[in-house]
Amino acid sequence: MKKLFIIILFFCTAAALNAQTASTYFPANTGYKWYFKNIPLDSNNVPQPNQATYRIDSFAVVANYKGLLANIVRIKDNLTSFTQNTPYNDTSWFNFQTSNAWSYLSLAMLPDSIPVPGLMNFFRSLENWYNMYRFAQAVNSEYTVLTKDTTIAFDTLTIPIRVKIKAKRYNDQVISSVNGNYTAKKFSSIFGLYYRFLILEIPLIEIPDTTWYAENVWMVKQINPSIRVNLTSLGFPINFLFPGNMYELANPSIGINPISSEVPDRFELGQNYPNPFNPSTTIEFAVPTAENVILELYDISGRKVSELFSGRLNPGKYRYEFNAGMLSSGTYFYRLQAGKYVETKKMVVVK
Repeated sequence: MKKLFIIILFFCTAAALNAQTASTYFPANTGYKWYFKNIPLDSNNVPQPNQATYRIDSFAVVANYKGLLANIVRIKDNLTSFTQNTPYNDTSWFNFQTSNAWSYLSLAMLPDSIPVPGLMNFFRSLENWYNMYRFAQAVNSEYTVLTKDTTIAFDTLTIPIRVKIKAKRYNDQVISSVNGNYTAKKFSSIFGLYYRFLILEIPLIEIPDTTWYAENVWMVKQINPSIRVNLTSLGFPINFLFPGNMYELANPSIGINPISSEVPDRFELGQNYPNPFNPSTTIEFAVPTAENVILELYDISGRKVSELFSGRLNPGKYRYEFNAGMLSSGTYFYRLQAGKYVETKKMVVVK
């Protein structure tokens, strides 16, 4: 009996050690920013780097969303450069429960009309939280994230269809990036629309993607291949190329890190160091009360170049690691606003 207890204890301990806590793959603090290059893929899925655009993701806030506590990420995509001053135009929501990362499926970007009647309302009904990334899932085993059936009318036909999202976790993979090498979790998923015939599922549309996640960073790479959608042989007036792309980190991800839990007695913005610098420097500041904090960067003409951080911080001392890889040489000003406190200091980039 004692030996049996030891064996059970061993396997329980091994399972605990091997369990994956999904939240450790996401940055710990709001204000974290990811800088991606968005490289289009042609119809043969060959990368077209000369047509690349850029994307900035910002971990904005933790708040309740549609019934779950969400890490909310604001997104601005299709930028001509990282310094392009445009508003965020998209949002992602993530919730973490033990070894699972839930994602909210939003279809707000669907067009106002879809050529097949009834499909738009059906798609909109799919908006919900889904257990998308299962970090403790057995390697190479597929799991179903979503399946839902409906029937649509088209001309004189009544067509039974099914929407299904399938996913699979693969072996961990080393991904090289501007931040160095990451040992990342690799997931693939397929969003599929199927014609139901008896017990069969006949694919109408299957949209795959593959994504890599690294600890404390979240997404480090994503590939969405180009897909030709042609339903004309089935009598649907649909024939188009679903364009693909590849996201890769193009500048080091940056974020706020607490350096002391001691409550300071006043607001303070430190001089960045080193200064002048190329390409990295450190900005430290102190917040004596819980406040909404904004840290922004301006050029010498007073034009806002970037919002480095925006979020609510608890009392403490913080450090911001700034990388100026996307900036040209020159004088810049960084500005901290916290409640009624505002202070600005000068930094110099030398390349």
